[in-house]
Amino acid sequence: MNGNDIILLLKKNPIGVTCGIVALLCGVTLYLGAEAIDDSRLKVEASTKQSQLMINNVRNAAGLSLAKQTEAMQRAVKQLDGRLVKASQLATNLQYFYRLESETGVKLTDLRPNQAPRGSSGFYIGVPYTVTLQGTFKQVMEFLQRIESGKHFSKYSAISFNKAAGVEVASSVLSVTINIELLGTP
Repeated sequence: MNGNDIILLLKKNPIGVTCGIVALLCGVTLYLGAEAIDDSRLKVEASTKQSQLMINNVRNAAGLSLAKQTEAMQRAVKQLDGRLVKASQLATNLQYFYRLESETGVKLTDLRPNQAPRGSSGFYIGVPYTVTLQGTFKQVMEFLQRIESGKHFSKYSAISFNKAAGVEVASSVLSVTINIELLGTP
């Protein structure tokens, strides 16, 4: 085939040749623009996510002004601070356990504040105590429940139940040793 044959073929099939050229140009454009399409898709997804966050913020803030939310947060912080113990106020902290003793009927045989673990710094620390008490199972469980649901935040690290020494074998008196931490401030 020479140049004249090619021109003659193009003149015989103008629609097919035009469609071929357009398809070839579209393929080249698609190949070169595929990266731009991916970038645009990522931008659209990021914008959609950000707009959804904004819509959620507006929906969640409906009816509550920033001042009301600030007041609610301040009340919650005040309530939290009221439930904390102060590590430096040893007498007040021990009085908490003595009050529980009188309310539940157990007998505190040993109550010792322990040394806070080294490296415990920050806003809140665990103030550790070792409590040894004697009482019936019901009294002991009531004591534990009152600590658990009481005024201060607490965490048990160890609890040991034993038969009380020096009492009758038929007696149901238990001796319990509790390692407990009350959430507090330094």
